[in-house]
Amino acid sequence: MSLSKADAEKNLNEFVASHGTDGFVELFLTNYLFELVMYYLQTERSVAKESTGYRFYVDGRDRVYPAESIEAFKGELRHQCRKKATAIVSAIKNKGLIDRLGQEIVLDREVAQLLVNAFEEIVGQRG
Repeated sequence: MSLSKADAEKNLNEFVASHGTDGFVELFLTNYLFELVMYYLQTERSVAKESTGYRFYVDGRDRVYPAESIEAFKGELRHQCRKKATAIVSAIKNKGLIDRLGQEIVLDREVAQLLVNAFEEIVGQRG
């Protein structure tokens, strides 16, 4: 079953109405960071002419990690990504930028740079 554009817009509007812009941005950033890390892990462990997905699920001795271990790792990774996303949203909010996200701020170089700086500041932190 495919989702129509109208259904997608309705779902998005309902989510934002329920969780606010900051809730949407936090969820978006959590998923973005999670996928970015997973991509990095899968591609960094690859060997020439080998499936990157395969290498992620086996140890150095070609033994498959237990499914529970993989899911526990992904759960902890998502938790850490959510913490970073929450910190980023907080930084953006403190700079008065969260309410401007729905506007054409990408055209405003100063605002776009402030967003990039907030993102890099938080993502670069340990913890």
